[in-house]
Amino acid sequence: MRALRIDEWLERDRAHPAPTFFARPAWAQAMAAEYPSLIPSALCATNGVVVPTMRTQSRMHFRDHVAFPLGGYTAFLDEHNRPVDDDAATDALDELVQNLHHLRVTPWPLAPQPRAPKDARVRIFETATIDCSHGLDPALANVRGVTRRMAGQAERRGVTVERAGSVHLDTYYEMLVQASVGWGLARPPISRRLLDAVFSFGGDDAQLWLAYLEGEPIAGGVILFGSDELFFWSAAMRRECGRYRPSNALNLRLIRAACERGVRWYNLGASEGLEGVARFKSDLGAASVPYPEYSTRHAAFALYEHVRARVSARRSA
Repeated sequence: MRALRIDEWLERDRAHPAPTFFARPAWAQAMAAEYPSLIPSALCATNGVVVPTMRTQSRMHFRDHVAFPLGGYTAFLDEHNRPVDDDAATDALDELVQNLHHLRVTPWPLAPQPRAPKDARVRIFETATIDCSHGLDPALANVRGVTRRMAGQAERRGVTVERAGSVHLDTYYEMLVQASVGWGLARPPISRRLLDAVFSFGGDDAQLWLAYLEGEPIAGGVILFGSDELFFWSAAMRRECGRYRPSNALNLRLIRAACERGVRWYNLGASEGLEGVARFKSDLGAASVPYPEYSTRHAAFALYEHVRARVSARRSA
């Protein structure tokens, strides 16, 4: 097993972008910009499978990797950055587990899945996806009538949806801050610095879309492109404007954007047990897709974490 140099990883991705943005070097570089203790580290197993990860710097020199922070995915990729079959992915994952002191890995849900490593802690999540591989009309055919009517209602009330440049990130982040208060959060789930880093490294594959009413933005979303996926990463709406149904209009426009881009999947992400959000995604025609997160640690790393936790507890007592 070896780690690719960042220039190798970038060259591979330029030639053949990975299927999900989260398995691309731009995401790893943005993570490193926000969290200096994390280092981009795409690992190549002996069978040639590449697994994008982040390595945590440690004074104890532990080999500690996560793929990926903040709910992101990784992927098990061949030389053309395409997902490998489940057997090849399993072999690569087993090799990583043997060679790393700690590994937390979340495989991209829309690819063949590796089998769980021995003694791994397994957590199951669900994402919601729309299949765009057959074009726009079949994708829209699965949208419930009430959702289409609400999107039409938004249009009749004057709501328009357009892609916005990164110069409008201030406007979007202000909406996100306000929305986070309504969600009961002390701060937005993503920082402004991370948002800027994603757009800095992501280029045209990180996009901001805004819904407007009478020229004023009332909702928006950030989408991230891989070669096979449009991922709806962040969304916000001005609460007082919900009656104009901008989220319906925005999502139908993004389904169109996914089809125009030629990606297979419109991935709306996990709903974190929020029934209303899950129902909204279902009404858009999204299907639930379960996926695992695997976590493994060697005995030495487990002992280190135990001691560190006890020392921290004594200091705070």
